[in-house]
Amino acid sequence: MNAITHDEGMLVRRALGLERSRSINRNRVAVHANGQDIKLAKSLAEKGAMFCDLAAGYGAMRIFRVTAEGARAIGKKLPPAHNVQPLN
Repeated sequence: MNAITHDEGMLVRRALGLERSRSINRNRVAVHANGQDIKLAKSLAEKGAMFCDLAAGYGAMRIFRVTAEGARAIGKKLPPAHNVQPLN
């Protein structure tokens, strides 16, 4: 996986609930299809650090989840309960 930028790392941290905690407590982030974070989320998806969970999206909101590789990129390990796989 390619290295991630600071802004991408912050989006990964937000998806894992690390903006207010030191331990992972979720694995999802909602971004608006026309918002500023969608570009970061798509870039992370191209790098294999996140994937779009199409089944969980609603309206203009897209749900992205962090992969094990994405968690490793910020120095964390996904707990088994938060390790989800994309549907093909």
